Amino acid sequence: MSDKGNGLSVVRSRMSSNRASSLLRVGRAVLFAGAIALALGATARVSSAADDTGQDTFKANCVVCHGEDGTGTATGKALMAPDLHSDAVQKLTDAQITDQISNGKNNMPPFKNTLSKDQIKSLVTYVRTFGKKKK
Repeated sequence: MSDKGNGLSVVRSRMSSNRASSLLRVGRAVLFAGAIALALGATARVSSAADDTGQDTFKANCVVCHGEDGTGTATGKALMAPDLHSDAVQKLTDAQITDQISNGKNNMPPFKNTLSKDQIKSLVTYVRTFGKKKK
């Protein structure tokens, strides 16, 4: 009887060891999958933040004259700020728009000392979105 008891406890011990190993492997796989999901989520948030930078910068610096929709405010129209939907604006190269934002033009002040190069680049990208929207 004691032999059966010893054999049974060996079997139970091996089953527990196998179960523990299986649980450990599953746990590692879950942690690995979670780490990947977290990394991908962080990347998505960064991309999303980068996409929003142009719009946020525009709202903080350009809306006073160009308006939220890019067609211009009363102040902007008085200062002859162009409608950003216009062919005249949309036909400009990215380099020309970058230069105008950086150095100013006519009544528009320069922003090269206020905004980073990345913010200016994101503004150019955002200005391009006005050419894609219906008037």
